[in-house]
Amino acid sequence: MPRLSHQTHEPLRKSIHIAFGLCAFTLKWLPWWVAAGVCIAAIVGNWLILHRVVGRRVARDARGFDAGIILYPVSVLALVLVFHDRLHFAAIGWAMLAFGDGVATLAGRSFPIARIPWNRNKSWGGFLAFLIAAWVSGVAVGWFLGYPHPVVILVAALCAAIGESLALNVDDNVIVPFAAAVALVVAGLQPIWPYAVWPQTPLWLLVNGALALVGFFTKSVDFSGALGGWVLGTILILGAGWPLYATLLAFFILGTLTTKLGYAKKARAGLAQEKGGRRGFSHAFANVGVAAICAIATTRLARMELAERELMFIPLFMGIAALATAAADTTASEIGQLLGKRAFLPLTLRRVPVGTEGAISVEGTLAGLAGAFVVAAIGAWCVHVAYAYPVDVMLVATLTACAFLGSYVESVVGSWNRKRATPVPNGALNFFNTAIGALLFLLAVKLFPQVAAWGTNLG
Repeated sequence: MPRLSHQTHEPLRKSIHIAFGLCAFTLKWLPWWVAAGVCIAAIVGNWLILHRVVGRRVARDARGFDAGIILYPVSVLALVLVFHDRLHFAAIGWAMLAFGDGVATLAGRSFPIARIPWNRNKSWGGFLAFLIAAWVSGVAVGWFLGYPHPVVILVAALCAAIGESLALNVDDNVIVPFAAAVALVVAGLQPIWPYAVWPQTPLWLLVNGALALVGFFTKSVDFSGALGGWVLGTILILGAGWPLYATLLAFFILGTLTTKLGYAKKARAGLAQEKGGRRGFSHAFANVGVAAICAIATTRLARMELAERELMFIPLFMGIAALATAAADTTASEIGQLLGKRAFLPLTLRRVPVGTEGAISVEGTLAGLAGAFVVAAIGAWCVHVAYAYPVDVMLVATLTACAFLGSYVESVVGSWNRKRATPVPNGALNFFNTAIGALLFLLAVKLFPQVAAWGTNLG
């Protein structure tokens, strides 16, 4: 987040931020398509009009304009579109964005209390203010729209508060509604202990917590990575059962080993992962975020009528494809930097120095293909063991190919990104390539139904 250049304008900016949250109550009467139209009008208005009217007084710096005033209505629009059939969830997420984030900033400045250890730019005063304001506003909006479940809303408020407190270099207008929305879906639609629909859920939840601590104390992840990894792992377990979580473990172990392998040599060349190879929440979300979305889709499909329940395997295998893509990208990058002799641009094959963004090497490419296969095979085997799903060579080969192609597309985009004056963050590219891997698998099944037993249901 950019620092505020004109501190005296922050109360006005946040007051406007909070005031628009009152509009969340109108979702009780507005059809979703009308609400979406209002959001689109707000996006255009903020982009073309608002900053010209009030100028620097709503901006974080002297430019008089920043992305936040656009991202706010964009995030609300996303909530409305995703929860068009459950507008109470959209309203709660909107309220948490408006009141939680707004009050946290103002309270953090007035009553800082103490700095949060995982982000020295945030304070416990702001964190607690966010949690209280988000929960109270969420409960009020939820009750008004007929959703009287304060415990579910408290879980969402806590997740949003944690997300807002992390140093992710992502705008709070994106992080807060996303964290709240995921928590509302998982806590509100999926029964939690001891009523989970998937086998051995309590055991795997304990394993997830223990491994988060192990990862932190063995310096594989930092605090935000351990916390974020625990949240994402919980979503995978509750959403899709232990097979998708076991696939995540395969990726995490493989990624950690290849990152640590030859770390000193890569560090001397200036190519090593920062922080001694410890990864944070931004890395976790970039690589696992798509799989978490697929897990949520899995549990929703699993609750359908028995005749259609087999469709849950569609997003389940898409999640495996996403994690295999992340494995292909990480393995290819780390091994290519360590063992690659010659690096090429993916489209022109022009020679470039090893470590150039988007470049590929023979050694890295083969390692990425192997990493994709290992994770895809483990994921498919776990699905077979847990749900007696028929797994064959064609299914594993398709998962591997989609993962490999997804990572290759990221290399192409990375080559383009290298030439930009303001490059797209690496985390955004990682999220993009996992999404491509998942979507390629869906496309493959639609084009070649014989890939999977349920492929004919996608026609």
